[in-house]
Amino acid sequence: MRASLQWRTQAGTITTDNRDAYAHVEQAHASIYLIADGSSSRPLSGELANAFLAKLVLDFSHLQLEGADAEQTAKALVQIIATSHRILGEAYPRAACSYLVLCLLADAAFSVHEGDCCLGLLEQTGKINWLNNTHCVANWQGNLTHAEIALDTSRHSLTRCFSARRESNPEINHWPLAPHQHWLLASDGFWACLGSEEQLFFLRNGNLSAAPTKDDISCLSVTTPPI
Repeated sequence: MRASLQWRTQAGTITTDNRDAYAHVEQAHASIYLIADGSSSRPLSGELANAFLAKLVLDFSHLQLEGADAEQTAKALVQIIATSHRILGEAYPRAACSYLVLCLLADAAFSVHEGDCCLGLLEQTGKINWLNNTHCVANWQGNLTHAEIALDTSRHSLTRCFSARRESNPEINHWPLAPHQHWLLASDGFWACLGSEEQLFFLRNGNLSAAPTKDDISCLSVTTPPI
């Protein structure tokens, strides 16, 4: 399913480099859209985020997916992530990142993630409906809204992420697929640090009129075509 993409990102002030990154691969039978958010407190985390996405893109590009359903495709992606975890863990032993993968097939959609990157759907009303769970201490029970999580300082402590110091434990979620959907793949700088009006402004204009927040702000828009 060929979609139109728009990457919006603005560096924060915690680090000298922007540690958010995105990538995508479009095959005949499946497409994936990816973002990663490197830790601001761990050295070389921006480099890990970019290396991880590059590895996913390369390995996914080599998959033979004709006839594969969502379950089979998700299993193949998790295997790629496990291999990447082993290889990149040796190269970046102290780094960490959150990541989110959205996979669109002809008749199905699913996501794979670890950490606090969030998947949303932008509705025609302008409201963003956030979908996936965030892997952080604030939401350890998995029962808080994203607005509630954003106000809790313990959201910065992650319970899952991509790091050599932790076992890889991706969460897989399957989502309803419909024509002309506007998916959002957002770093926590976008969904947690910006208000709803700022989020829409940032999506339209690509930057904020006020000074940036401390964290990097990034969002990948993936809009699928109408029927």
